[in-house]
Amino acid sequence: MTDYRTLPARVIETPPALPLVEFFIPGVPVQQGSKSGFSPKGSNRVQMTDQNKVKLKPWRATVTTHTPVPVVFDCPVYVELTFVMPRPKKPRFKTPAVMPDIDKLTRAVFDGITDAGLWKDDARVVRMLVAEEYAGEGNPVGVHVAVSEA
Repeated sequence: MTDYRTLPARVIETPPALPLVEFFIPGVPVQQGSKSGFSPKGSNRVQMTDQNKVKLKPWRATVTTHTPVPVVFDCPVYVELTFVMPRPKKPRFKTPAVMPDIDKLTRAVFDGITDAGLWKDDARVVRMLVAEEYAGEGNPVGVHVAVSEA
């Protein structure tokens, strides 16, 4: 969890209210890729599919199964995500400032949390703090999640 006292006032006015739900989702985070559309032969309808659905579908299922639902948030919420990414043999930067994009990683986790039912819809998220770091000893690959009422 972030020490909210160190954040600038414009980022967060008050620490998160209760209830607070915190959990960890193990596994290599997968980004919610771009969508592509196609029209089946003889149809006027367009079907949309994720370009990386082979990796995305199992990751979203992992997110859903590791999301506890002690309460269902149907109110504005604050969310904090810390993605712990595998460390490459020769990292270019101290932190994972390379692909996959942090916003696409966030979308995949939010959709999995929505599928689990922790909140009614990810539109309830009014503030988020998202970070990426490399895995290390005592810090396994996955994503740390904290959700609280706004």
